[in-house]
Amino acid sequence: MSREHDAAAWFARMRGPDATGARSQFEAWYGDSENAAAYDHLVRSWEQAKFLANTPTGRARNLELARPGRQRKPIVFGMALAAAVCLCLVWAMPRVQQFLPLEHSPSREIASLGDSLRTVLLADGSRVTLDRASRLAVDFRADERRLRLIAGRARFDVAHDPVRPFMVDAGPGTVIAHGTVFDVSVAPGGVEIVLLQGAIEARERADGAGRVRRLSPGQKVLISGGALEMPVAASMRDMQWVTPMIAFDATPLDAAVARFNRIGGRRIVIEGQISPRMRVTGTFRRDDPAGFATTIAASFGLEVRREEPAMLVLVAQRSEKKS
Repeated sequence: MSREHDAAAWFARMRGPDATGARSQFEAWYGDSENAAAYDHLVRSWEQAKFLANTPTGRARNLELARPGRQRKPIVFGMALAAAVCLCLVWAMPRVQQFLPLEHSPSREIASLGDSLRTVLLADGSRVTLDRASRLAVDFRADERRLRLIAGRARFDVAHDPVRPFMVDAGPGTVIAHGTVFDVSVAPGGVEIVLLQGAIEARERADGAGRVRRLSPGQKVLISGGALEMPVAASMRDMQWVTPMIAFDATPLDAAVARFNRIGGRRIVIEGQISPRMRVTGTFRRDDPAGFATTIAASFGLEVRREEPAMLVLVAQRSEKKS
């Protein structure tokens, strides 16, 4: 069975009575990036087909003509015709979208469940990159584009729309933008907002009450304990998480390991006492914790012990006992 058939089967099942019971199995299947791409393509085609009927073009058509008349064609012919229409819609909607205004896009949730980042093109042309283990709810309406970052971190590359503001809720606060690029992350310490391009407005509370900060490119702001702090300069480290490499410059070994562990994948653990003089300098692939651990071990005279299924332990080499 092809990925497209699998995606169609999951699409139907996750909208049926057993959706809750099948959630964990679906998420395991969806964790494959190619499966996710096939499923998202189907969802986009479905959503686009639904709002087509609400456009001026759709409303101008007499849908009553589609009702069966007294002289009915054989059912096989009707099924074949319906299948052909569906195939035409799936092929045509990505092309029709550039000519039809987006009037409404239903709510949906997207997630990055695997060990790699995931980039999603939204219906308005905006692009979202989700970090590992991140979840985002999307609710586009006629007067606003509203999203909620439920967990993790995301980068928003916003398509300009003077009529519908682009708003991202995270924790207690909200970010408002029009055409810009910014990051939002949700962590136990609070919500962090980093601006890369354009201008954004960070609000302390989603209802508009409380303090408001306007950021310039290269600044970041934190919402901690429900309070919006003053913007400060962002570092290159704050902005480089979407790249495949991670760089360290005389970073203490324990801090470098902690940063790698925030990425996901195989966890690295330090066993025993490590000298504070052990500092890491260099660039490593974010998706290769084993390569990082092996390089660190060779640099500092450590050993790497692999503990399945997902742990790497850095330990000091045992010295030979003198007889």
